[in-house]
Amino acid sequence: MANEEFYDDEFIINLTIDGTTYEEVEVKVTDPNKTIRDQINSIVQVFELPKMDNGGNPIQYLLGQILDDGEEPEILDFEDEDGREQCLMDYNIQPGDNLHLISVPIAG
Repeated sequence: MANEEFYDDEFIINLTIDGTTYEEVEVKVTDPNKTIRDQINSIVQVFELPKMDNGGNPIQYLLGQILDDGEEPEILDFEDEDGREQCLMDYNIQPGDNLHLISVPIAG
């Protein structure tokens, strides 16, 4: 895909991870056309984030875009209304944008 070649070495976002000391860490996105779900899985693996909370409940991670300083992140949906997997490019995420990884424990 053309977008992959254009952003090959230059697609860097600023990532903040909820509940950690990671704030506005520069993260290289290797493929902005990879699904949101796959992007989250990659972040969880790279930063070795827990998959369970202290109570043994699974943690779901969501990715949000911070549009304005001080505002709550806008959650990026995994799929559109037709069920098609979404990627960063679908949300017009650009290099230098601020994203926020949010952890949500799933009660058992």
